[in-house]
This record gives sequence, structure tokens and C-alpha cells, in this order.
Amino acid sequence: MTGTQLTGVLTAVATAAGTTGISGDAAYVYTLADGTTAACVVDGIGHSAQITERAALLAEVGARIAATRGPLHGLLTAAELISDPGPEDLPEEDAVAAAAVAHLDRAEFSLAWTGDCAAWSYDPDTEEVMKLTTDHTMGQFLRQVHPGGPPARAEHHDDWVRVSLARSSIATVREAESNAPLVVLASDGVHKPLGDRFPTLVRSLADAGPQRLADGLLQGALLCAADQRGETDDATVVVLARR
Repeated sequence: MTGTQLTGVLTAVATAAGTTGISGDAAYVYTLADGTTAACVVDGIGHSAQITERAALLAEVGARIAATRGPLHGLLTAAELISDPGPEDLPEEDAVAAAAVAHLDRAEFSLAWTGDCAAWSYDPDTEEVMKLTTDHTMGQFLRQVHPGGPPARAEHHDDWVRVSLARSSIATVREAESNAPLVVLASDGVHKPLGDRFPTLVRSLADAGPQRLADGLLQGALLCAADQRGETDDATVVVLARR
């Protein structure tokens, strides 16, 4: 590792249910004895008591396994919990997720994701905010294969998730790394309504600390969603900041 010796990772979580009143989002942060810190954000598909309970389990499993085996293993282990479709009258819940791990003896965050949970890095020295993930949605697929296509067509398909946690495999879960000192994980209830405002909010709030940043992104997303659609989705943010 290069640079200043790291002494730990500061974390913060902010979450809110959408207008349905029942949240399918969950987040979990786990720290090992050696200081390795992992976080997992899960966005359950649907709004029910069942998915609320399941999302919490998936987030805990994802974070705990990510801390010991890495984020790819964390998400694949969580996927095994819901890989069976269940009987026809009681189908298994499904979700999308993102996980990140910070090791004190390494300079990089390691990340993995499936679906449209997303991650960003922030470097206060350069003020660069970089999206580390690409949404696994049909809308994003259309932007990639037809970059000159009508924007409205892609936006219409942004809620069509192409890869979910239950259908994940080692070939579909994507990975990334970042040597920036701060990483943000967010469900689509945060990053989609904020859009281009997301980097601006990160730059303006990061110096106030992880919890202020998480709370600010959450509140900004809820306000934008209410203005745009008149309703809000479940929204969750996790911030991990090296110190």
C-alpha cells in the first residue's frame, strides 16, 4: 500500500421507505477483527413484509461473506439463498445488490454488483466523482448498443432489470476497484431521481462527514423523486470513508 497508513473506515447508513410505506431496501455493514470493513446494499423487488425480511437477511449475508471472501463471494452467497424459484403459489423473493470491501492493508476498495444498485467513488483532492458501476437494465443496454437512439426509449426501460440476485452467477456479477478514499453505495431509489445532481451533492457534502453525506443524498433523492413523479421509491445509501 502506498500513501498514509490507514487507521480505519468510517461508515454511515441512511434509508427510507417509499410512498408504499413498506421498504424492500436493506443495508448492512460488518467489520472484522483486523479492521476489514464490508457493506452491502440490497434493493428487494416488490414491497411486502416478506421482501423486507428477506432483504435484511441478504444484506447481512452479503456483507459478512464479503468481508471474509470478497464482494463477489458475498453476492453469490446471498444469491444462493434465493436461487430456488419456490412453488408456484409461493414464489421466492428477488432483489438486486451491491457490495464493497475496504482492507486496511490495501489501497483499493473492491466492489461487486448485480442489477441497478450502484456505486461511486470520490477523491477530495481532485473533487472527482466517478460512477464505478453500470446498471444491469434494459435502458442502459439500449444506450450501449444504440448510443444515438432516442433518450426517451432508453428511459422507458430503465426499470427493466436484466440481471437479478436470484439469477446471478460468477459470469453476471460485475466487479470493480477504486483507490479513492470514499465510496458510496446506493439503491436506485437514490441515484435515479438524483441523476446528474448526484456528483454535485457528493462534492458539497463529503467534507461534513459520512453521515451527513448519506443523509443529504437520501433527502435530496426523496425530494427529487417527489417533484418528478409525485411518489418516492425505497431509498438507501451507505458511505465508506477511509481515514
